[in-house]
Amino acid sequence: MSGVVYLFGFMSDDFIGRFLVTPSDQTVERLAQQLVSWGWNPEASGPYRVTNEAGIVLDRHLTIAQAGLCSGDLFTVDRG
Repeated sequence: MSGVVYLFGFMSDDFIGRFLVTPSDQTVERLAQQLVSWGWNPEASGPYRVTNEAGIVLDRHLTIAQAGLCSGDLFTVDRG
């Protein structure tokens, strides 16, 4: 069963954080794509490296829930 999570996302090449409301069954990769699409350079493509606030790299194929992200968590997308 999917729930909704409230997350704070940051990109390594942007200084503005964004607040996202998203289903917990969405993949980490889709979450990164969503955040990038709102950034200053949405045309830049992946690969994306997504980390949680502890700096642990999240598997992009996992869902948000499987990756352990919960409401109120921070994540960062590094467009390397």
